[in-house]
Amino acid sequence: MGKLTQLSKLIKGIFLFLSLTSIAIFLAQSNLTALKKELSSMGYHFIVILFTTFAAYSFGTLAWWVCLGAAKKKVNLIELFAIRQIGETVGLFNPTSIIGGDLLKADLITRYNIPLKEGLNSVAISRITAVLSQLTLFLIAICWLILSPLKNDVISYAGPLIYIICILLLLVMILIFYWLIVTKNPSENKASTATVLGKAKAQVLSLLLTVKDFYRNQNKTFWYSYLLFVLHWTVGSLEFYYILKFLGATVQPIHGLILDMSVIVLKSIGAFIPGQLGIEEIANKLLLSMVGITGTSIWLSVSLLRRSRQLIWLSIGFIFYLFIKKKPAHVFI
Repeated sequence: MGKLTQLSKLIKGIFLFLSLTSIAIFLAQSNLTALKKELSSMGYHFIVILFTTFAAYSFGTLAWWVCLGAAKKKVNLIELFAIRQIGETVGLFNPTSIIGGDLLKADLITRYNIPLKEGLNSVAISRITAVLSQLTLFLIAICWLILSPLKNDVISYAGPLIYIICILLLLVMILIFYWLIVTKNPSENKASTATVLGKAKAQVLSLLLTVKDFYRNQNKTFWYSYLLFVLHWTVGSLEFYYILKFLGATVQPIHGLILDMSVIVLKSIGAFIPGQLGIEEIANKLLLSMVGITGTSIWLSVSLLRRSRQLIWLSIGFIFYLFIKKKPAHVFI
């Protein structure tokens, strides 16, 4: 037990070092003067952008909360919002991406007398519903784009790649649902769990089985979480819409959804890069051009304002962490 505790502390130490280093790199590479200038020009409109992201994060919190089952009585929504925000922030600025962020959520929630295993289960289930809802919205947005008056511009700009991406993501959705609905649970693996690799394999298998069981036995709750994540992504995409609208561009809310979902897909390629520095900016430029919004100034303004929002929520996440860290941890599974 002593060796296990020491190993756990070492892993947490490495994880914390990576997170802080990634945040330091992000801050060092951010043009704070340009961010401040852009915020000043946006004025009180930036409050609307922050409120939009707050509303989106709230729906995301609810989507996770329903997956906690009976354990949701042990933590209120404000506390869960704080935990989720810390985890999402770490996921954004850590080389381990969402894996590190989700593990941190499960670890922090043990401070509310929720066993680590229950926390991990709820995080895994909510991550599946988040991915499925995100893929659904992305495919809807792309289908609208292909059928819209922008079709010729999109095809000439992206070529057959846009069809390939849609087919691949549709296949991912089909495979996930096939795994959830059709495939049988594998028989128990009797392989040795004496090694670290064996234990990790057994825990991952147990987690996957829990997700399948949840879908089959608590189907309504699974779809509640899915619908709440649909709201999470939809409301979150309004950030793009409002930024462009405040900058004087002629846009519709569907443009915000197309841009947000597409940027998220492209950012996933560079998920290991702290804050997806450079990746997000390139994605913004490419996708704004694809929907007919051109000009260096508007592209830079959009990128800077989205970075400003990230920095503000990064600061809020750090404050949340300081408060939650004071609560005693409960070491049990």
